[in-house]
Amino acid sequence: MTIDWWKFLPALLLLLVPGDLFNGGEKVRYRDVTREWHGYWLRLLTHGMHTIDLGRAALGTWLLLDSLHGAPEARGLLRYAPLVTQGSIRILAVLVQTLVCREKDAINAPFTFVVGLLFAGISPVVALFAVALAVPIAAGMRAPAAFFPVVAIAHIGIGFWFRGRALGGGASFAVLPSLALAAIAAMVPFLWSLMFRRDLVVAYRAKPRSAETNSPLR
Repeated sequence: MTIDWWKFLPALLLLLVPGDLFNGGEKVRYRDVTREWHGYWLRLLTHGMHTIDLGRAALGTWLLLDSLHGAPEARGLLRYAPLVTQGSIRILAVLVQTLVCREKDAINAPFTFVVGLLFAGISPVVALFAVALAVPIAAGMRAPAAFFPVVAIAHIGIGFWFRGRALGGGASFAVLPSLALAAIAAMVPFLWSLMFRRDLVVAYRAKPRSAETNSPLR
């Protein structure tokens, strides 16, 4: 495996630095994704860290995938070294973004980070369809956490349909390992919450202290 270090190191920096490190101070609060969000949507959407997470996940993934290449002389399992390496880093990246959380006994629900990770993966079109399917399903179920498993499954199915059909024949199955690794990364927040019974939370921009004091919303 050959590594383009000029792309690989920035990719690691973008993907593995926990975004929650920059969520400190009185301007940020955390809310369980299962709670009512009426009156909170604007404060969620104006919190710039979610946009930054989307951008750095997409750019970091693109750099990562473009920095790892198989060696022509590689044989056997060594041929899969680039795939396993990039897949492992993407899974680790989502795990880091999930676990590093300033809210006690909770973990982050890195929705935008996962979306960025998928968009820069095998195909932006595949990711777009997967997200477009997962969002209404999770909303209809009134279970925001379901976004992660639904988008993971949709990404595999839609990705195999689009890319597999394009390759045709036995070569169509060649896309499955890459799709599966991306799906595992997308599933990390949901699985960790389920296994260790941690609340999934999302950061939002708090109101000024004076406004919060006079408001029933927190």
